[in-house]
Amino acid sequence: MKLVVSTLALAAACTSFVAAEPFPAGGVSTFPASARFKRNSYIVEFHDNVADTHVNKVRSLDNIVVDHHYNGVFNGMSVRVDDSVRPEHLAGINGVKRVYPNRIHTLTTRAGDKNITSSCLHTMTGVTTAWEQLGLTGKGISIGIVDSGVDYMHPELGGCFKGPNCPWQSGEDFVGDDTPSDDPNAPVKPNATPLEQCNGHGTHVAGILMGRGELVRGVAPDATYGMYRIFGCPKEGVSGGTSDDVIIKAMLAAHRDGHHILNLSLGGLGWDDSPTAAVASKLAAQGMVVVAAA
Repeated sequence: MKLVVSTLALAAACTSFVAAEPFPAGGVSTFPASARFKRNSYIVEFHDNVADTHVNKVRSLDNIVVDHHYNGVFNGMSVRVDDSVRPEHLAGINGVKRVYPNRIHTLTTRAGDKNITSSCLHTMTGVTTAWEQLGLTGKGISIGIVDSGVDYMHPELGGCFKGPNCPWQSGEDFVGDDTPSDDPNAPVKPNATPLEQCNGHGTHVAGILMGRGELVRGVAPDATYGMYRIFGCPKEGVSGGTSDDVIIKAMLAAHRDGHHILNLSLGGLGWDDSPTAAVASKLAAQGMVVVAAA
């Protein structure tokens, strides 16, 4: 009986929204059959000009739990619902632009066998030309990295976190080491800093960008950086995972911290009808350069 009452309450709320201030009907994004999702977890995107009263009414519904409320650049929230609520119900709420199932992403890494000290690498990519002919080394530019964290204590990656003359001036851990990516109800225990201790992918990416060693120099060694950790540690041979709601939090945090460039070397996100694509487009419209792996 409780679930039936909750569903009727949701329907009534949707009807009252329509009567108040009609917006174009919302839609539900679909993904390939191979995609994995957090059960009963969704990203709800509102129209940009939706009043807070609409958002607050969604928050007040009994069978919806709001995990994250995104505001500012991206007007939306991530929610958990019970089995009585379908994504179509959420899309039918007046003011909702789109509903996205909360997709899970995994990060697979393997040991490399290439010589990364090759002197011709930056020549082939044009980096040497940017340094020597254009004088571009990243100075005055701030870059946010969304990844698995970074070993910022590595001597060739700064050996510091924040503080004077440190290349790492911002960053945040959103997941901690032990947060499972597939359980929407699991407690999240982020660490105090985005220090990477169990994966290596984010540290590898950071080395490409800002390495300051004698043998390996990054593309932009004089830029300042922020790391936004979205992947936890691998468990029992399974690579660390994350989800769209966490990635969006990290993207918006990087924008909040004033980075000029946002780097997502994640791959497999899908840029046709995903919430991360919607956020990336809005960040780009604000003047942020978004660089993502295809």
